[in-house]
Amino acid sequence: LAERGVHIGDAPVHAARAQAGHQRVFHGLAKRQRIGHVELGALSLALLAVLFLLGRDIRLRQRAELDVADALAFRKAMEDSLVTGLRARGMDGRITYVNPAFCQMVGLPAEQLIGTGPPAPWWPPELADEYQQRQAVRLAGKILPREGYESVFQRSDGTRFPVLIIEAPLIDAQGNQTGFMSAILDLTEQRRVEDLNRTSQERLQATARLATVGEMASLLSHELNQPLAAISSYASGTLNLLEEPAGQLPQADLLQAMRRISEQAERAGRVIKSVADFVRRREQVREAVTPQSLIDAIQPLLALQAKKQGIRLHIEVAPGCPAVLCDRTMVEQVLLNLGRNGMQAMPFDNPPISSGLRVLHLAVGQTRAHAGLAPGGEPRKSWVNFAVTDHGQG
Repeated sequence: LAERGVHIGDAPVHAARAQAGHQRVFHGLAKRQRIGHVELGALSLALLAVLFLLGRDIRLRQRAELDVADALAFRKAMEDSLVTGLRARGMDGRITYVNPAFCQMVGLPAEQLIGTGPPAPWWPPELADEYQQRQAVRLAGKILPREGYESVFQRSDGTRFPVLIIEAPLIDAQGNQTGFMSAILDLTEQRRVEDLNRTSQERLQATARLATVGEMASLLSHELNQPLAAISSYASGTLNLLEEPAGQLPQADLLQAMRRISEQAERAGRVIKSVADFVRRREQVREAVTPQSLIDAIQPLLALQAKKQGIRLHIEVAPGCPAVLCDRTMVEQVLLNLGRNGMQAMPFDNPPISSGLRVLHLAVGQTRAHAGLAPGGEPRKSWVNFAVTDHGQG
């Protein structure tokens, strides 16, 4: 100590100072240690928070992935259960998606359909050009008909079937059109039901016509008896004339008798033909028919019933009536029913036959729905009216 310049008397002071220095060092180290512990705890908490957020994000992602998977599975199950064919096309016309119903319609697997472009495998060869032009119009951005359009497809075995196609633009998440989505309905069963209903309707109409003819059977037998009796009478007279000597045959009387026989035969033939044409089953054919020919066809039948009930038949066809486009047999049946209804509305002998009021008036005239041109269009068509009246007698 003496060598270091420290006096013995100052030793306690220096020892106290040294102790104080050591204490400050220890306090500093302890403080730094506490700060390190705090920082380590904060880092641990931050790491735990990051791990918690990461775990929650993973759980949310897994839940979202499960929801997407469930949605995809639900959509696939729904698409697989549809009987409506679904088909998606890109803007280049190539197939990007088909559902099982569409594959079943055309008889081809999805692997052979995806990626194919025009001409499509289900197009009939003779209609390929027409379908190509129609698809070009669709891809050009024309407005698609909301009600769809009908077409004809061909299966892999060559059979044809009618379809109804309803198309809509295929839009992505950014609002850009990427193609077209089509729903295809097979109309085969619908066409079969329509044909069946049409056939049933034709049979019902034929049955109705047969019932009408059945009611007129007695009238026909009476009416045919007259020309047949006249033919028999003229034939007997002719035979009597032929018994005369060859040089004394009255040629004029023979010609007149033969002419009368021909007239009566034609009369009977007209009656039979009118009934046969009315009853005969046939396909509906729309043709241009003059109103006068329609009236002439039903006049013998109406005349039979009118004569039996003591009704005078008055027919008036306005001159210049144009031909009407119709199914001749169907319109004749309607007119015949109208005439029969008019006669049935007049009770027998009321008014009495001698009064002259038992008259059935059948009139055909022409009227125009609108004079001149319709707004922004073609001239309005003229209408031919058929009217039946009993002059207010019932």
